[in-house]
Amino acid sequence: MEVIAIFDASKAYIFLGVFLAVVLLVVFAILVDLWDGVQTARVTGQRVHSHKLRVTMAKMSEYFRFVVIGFLIDCVGMLFSFYVMPFVVILFGIGLILVEVKSMLEHARRRKSRTTELPAIIQAILDCRHEKDAHIIIEQLNKSKIEINEIESKNKGEDKRV
Repeated sequence: MEVIAIFDASKAYIFLGVFLAVVLLVVFAILVDLWDGVQTARVTGQRVHSHKLRVTMAKMSEYFRFVVIGFLIDCVGMLFSFYVMPFVVILFGIGLILVEVKSMLEHARRRKSRTTELPAIIQAILDCRHEKDAHIIIEQLNKSKIEINEIESKNKGEDKRV
């Protein structure tokens, strides 16, 4: 059994192709997260700052460094005959894509959150001329909270039955 193989060009092309595919998938995930973040900012009424775009570029270069480190480890593994795929690059790529998916799920939670309505609600309470009017608004908010909780619990019950 030959443990160390002589350089195989076809194996190198496979490793390079997988590396490039993982890099493209990670960049695509970052861009989708950026797009999702911009949409969330628009929905929640926040401004999109150029600082966030610079952070995205820094994140892209940091992620690229991770994938390159994985590729270098895989290049060492390529010398062994039993090492047939760039496993470290694939593992790092999956991890980075999962981080971006988690970020998009956080954006979805922010879009569904009612905290974006807080300034308008607070202003409505402050604009009340009488304390009685403010209590009416607060009662309506509590009633809508109860209705939302009932809908959520009903949906959770349906999810369990499926």
